[in-house]
Amino acid sequence: MLGAKWSPAQTDFSVFAPYAERVSVKLFESGADVSFMTAPLILGADGIWTASVEGNLDGQYYLYEVDGRVTADPYALSTNANAQRGMILDMRRTDPDGWANDAFKPKPPVIWEVHIRDFSSDLYLNAEDAGKYSAFKRGVRTPKGMSALVDYIAQLGVTYVHLLPVMDFAIPDENVGAQYNWGYDPVMYFSPEGSYSSDPNDGAVRVREFKQLVKTLHEAGLGVILDVVFNHTYSVADNPLEKCAPGYYYRHDAEGKLCNGSGCGNETASEREMFRRLMTDSVVYWAREYHIDGFRFDLMGLHDVETMNAIRAALDGAFPDGRGRSILMYGEPWYCSPPYGVVGADMAHVKSLSDRIAIFNGFARDGIRGRHYGGLKKGFVQGNFTALEKAMSGILGGTKGIEGEKDSVEVRSPQQQILYCACHDDYTLFDHISAVTKDGFHVERAQRMAAFMLFSGLGIPFIQAGEEFLRTKYMDGNSYRSSDAINKLDWRRREDFDDTVRYYQGLIAIRRKNKVFDDLSVAPAQVCGRLPSRRGTAVYYIGDYLYCINNTSRPLILYLNGRVWILADIRNADAVGLREADKKAAVEPYGVLLLFSPSPRAECAVSLHNKAGDRSPVW
Repeated sequence: MLGAKWSPAQTDFSVFAPYAERVSVKLFESGADVSFMTAPLILGADGIWTASVEGNLDGQYYLYEVDGRVTADPYALSTNANAQRGMILDMRRTDPDGWANDAFKPKPPVIWEVHIRDFSSDLYLNAEDAGKYSAFKRGVRTPKGMSALVDYIAQLGVTYVHLLPVMDFAIPDENVGAQYNWGYDPVMYFSPEGSYSSDPNDGAVRVREFKQLVKTLHEAGLGVILDVVFNHTYSVADNPLEKCAPGYYYRHDAEGKLCNGSGCGNETASEREMFRRLMTDSVVYWAREYHIDGFRFDLMGLHDVETMNAIRAALDGAFPDGRGRSILMYGEPWYCSPPYGVVGADMAHVKSLSDRIAIFNGFARDGIRGRHYGGLKKGFVQGNFTALEKAMSGILGGTKGIEGEKDSVEVRSPQQQILYCACHDDYTLFDHISAVTKDGFHVERAQRMAAFMLFSGLGIPFIQAGEEFLRTKYMDGNSYRSSDAINKLDWRRREDFDDTVRYYQGLIAIRRKNKVFDDLSVAPAQVCGRLPSRRGTAVYYIGDYLYCINNTSRPLILYLNGRVWILADIRNADAVGLREADKKAAVEPYGVLLLFSPSPRAECAVSLHNKAGDRSPVW
């Protein structure tokens, strides 16, 4: 890996600057003083310049000067505030106590997406170190005595925490930290963000505190996923990539202008050898150094297929014991405009990707709760019955699209699709349902139906933090730089809507009990199927579990040839069971029902008609 490689005796520097005539490294005692030493680098093979400086340089800072352009190292492992200088680090002194024994045992994924600052910024919680890495603590309660922060996530039952970007980004000013930002304006790809640390001017602090965050989540039984933003940078002229190799790392069109498939003014060139190498080096580094368990790729459709598959292969081989194969990879299969001159990892080429690189299934999302681009629309849970087939295409594995539907998704296996109803970049599920329905519509009931559909799906379920307590952003559908008041996790709502929190908790527990979801590489036809039912309803099975949805004004009656357990309805969900049913069960209007057959399915036939001749063993 390029960058500054520290040892007690010397530090070795290497940087890719293929067009440069002169490169030197400047050393500093701190992040703010004057350089005490300058050393020239020597050009070697493939445009890589190298130098070695004797002595123990741990804790000192450095910059490169490339043909007169002063720049931070694109491979700097940490920086001072606002990435003005890279830091040379003995990484072992940044390890928290017990780090060598830190580990996470991979689990069937249920993903909970959260922003570092949102997690603890609510003044009602009065969290210590609010908005910081160090706020990820256990043993914290709400003012009414309910679980909060890390204990709350673990109690909910999800298995992975997806963190919005933590690689160093441009906004806010790390010395002030007041301005809010999601973090999709990347600057550095190897250094953690400084605004979340207790001391942004000491590059070792952010590293140590982020490692402690990971360790705390692992101790709670939770995997950690990083949201990575390689498709563009915050700026071009001021970015270390451009200063080191002008024009190399970014795509340009036939007229020499910067391409803008990201919608952010530029797009990077993943197909070029050294940016592919940087992406791969970065991901493998975070997996090894920070014990990261998964990666979500922003606007993955802008990256070329070959690079994404190469990253998958690199992670697979990153550890001698093979545990890299369990590291999750998924991304957005779209862009603002197609990548210039390459085959992108987008909707059209999903089957060219490893089936262990998943995509967000926006088609099924729109089926469940409705579209948001081009104006908010209703989905099935708000009463748009024509949207049901979109939802079911994802719920039943995503391997069969719908002919004639422009945005239809068709993946290689269920493990290649992320099923979700909302994420950070969108209206919350509660806000979306509220926005497209009239006063008096039972929003909470509709959201429970959406959750029932989501957690029944043969794919990887993903929820936005706080979705389970009806999170609102007050109709702000793009809150990337809105205030904490808009973006915070409102822990008072966690108290107010505890019944729905428990409902989500029950659905997750039921899902984790269904062994079909332990292996999402399975062919859907082997484990699931759908039964005929009337308009506005859906009846289908996943393994030994029968899922029934009734979004109409009259009951849906199931006639049974055997005894079954009811595990969930629209009010409650419990993996142990709510009650038994024999001979028949009713799905109430605008309700759901989840049945489990402890006996072989052939002994428990189900019919939607009260006629003996129709009771074939369909489940």
